[in-house]
Amino acid sequence: MIKAMLGFLRYVALGPAPDPHVDFGQSMGEDIRFMWRFRRCRRLSVEWRTPTQEEVSQIAADAILARFGDVTIAVGEVDGRRWIVRERDWHGWPDPPRYVFFAVDQSGAVWAARDFDWWPRGWPAM
Repeated sequence: MIKAMLGFLRYVALGPAPDPHVDFGQSMGEDIRFMWRFRRCRRLSVEWRTPTQEEVSQIAADAILARFGDVTIAVGEVDGRRWIVRERDWHGWPDPPRYVFFAVDQSGAVWAARDFDWWPRGWPAM
């Protein structure tokens, strides 16, 4: 009874369990952290560069990153994390936003992730 009640409260507070076919298993709490981290990231200065062929291959082979976006358009290094922006061929309503941003730490764990439509003003244009 208590287990069922706790499961219901978790469902009410966090929503249904993440769908691994839509996202990559993050909880609602992680999704909120990712949103706040992206808000901070878009205010930071970053020196974007075109990814090397090796980086393109690594990202395309990554089980998480490859699912989001069609082509890697920019890579940067900030605070020991690799920042990656991928662009989608199909974007805009009803499709997802044009770009997806990832900040990945040295262990390969996603530190921040966010879809966005407009390139942040503080970032140099690519």
